Amino acid sequence: MLRTIHQAGIRLVVAAALVFAQASMSPAAASGGPGPLSSEKMAGHLTRKLNLSDAQAQQVQQILDARQAQMTAQFQALKNARQALRQATVANPVDEGAIRNAAQALAQAEGDAALLHAQVHAQILPLLNADQQQKFAALGDGRHGHWAHGSHAPAESQ
Repeated sequence: MLRTIHQAGIRLVVAAALVFAQASMSPAAASGGPGPLSSEKMAGHLTRKLNLSDAQAQQVQQILDARQAQMTAQFQALKNARQALRQATVANPVDEGAIRNAAQALAQAEGDAALLHAQVHAQILPLLNADQQQKFAALGDGRHGHWAHGSHAPAESQ
């Protein structure tokens, strides 16, 4: 059951991360440093993948800049929740209540990440033409396994 919850959570996080420019989750990014989750890198990635005009790229950059602190905090919350669950599952003696509480906290963090993903997606989508919207939707498809097992460098598509 915990494995299923964990796998579902990973899929949500990966989908959010893919929309956030398929950036890898580095310690620098989680701490707010100039890592792969920087709004500049995300906007640049989306600009290339979606062939955004200068005006579109600027608008996407503004959206991502406005959400940068929130995204960084959310990824840190997910990291912390995962770590707490791992620690609870290896504790001796087994504390079922602690494991369930940690799993519930992770589920909450994953839900918060999914909501943030949806909000950012909803802000960007209206800026795109029909072709770009299709490409944007496709950014979240496939390659989930790369991150589900801890790889920090998803393969570049097309």
